[in-house]
Amino acid sequence: MSAALHRDFVTAGLDNTLPRPGATTLLGTPVDLGTVTVDTYVVAGSADHICPWRNCYASTQLFGGESRFVLSTNGHIAALINPPTNTKSSYQVADTHPADPDAWAAAARTERGSWWPDFASWLKERGGAQVAPPQDVPALDAAPGRYVLET
Repeated sequence: MSAALHRDFVTAGLDNTLPRPGATTLLGTPVDLGTVTVDTYVVAGSADHICPWRNCYASTQLFGGESRFVLSTNGHIAALINPPTNTKSSYQVADTHPADPDAWAAAARTERGSWWPDFASWLKERGGAQVAPPQDVPALDAAPGRYVLET
């Protein structure tokens, strides 16, 4: 990691201005996450030591669309890599998203199994009808592709 990127990470960690509307600008444009109106599906791990779930939960309060917060069992990686074949898994969800994460936890119910099928269902509700892929798009290059040959 470059020193500049490390500095940016530390600065963001110590003073993250992104949640404050207008406090961050990108290319001269003030950022307000509340104007993002797409629905969000936020997943966190109950034992995540890198991204504590209460910090992840705060995302549900930032965006303008509907949020679904899922608290998966396990830590940073295992919470996400949690296939439906894992019979020991569970996750928590709630129908409301109060500002206080502990209030959310008190209202949450535990579902058995992986959160993956829940996410697939959530996506399907928002995805619209399936569309067949185009059949007449020519290949840009022969396999394996030009990028393999670039250095």
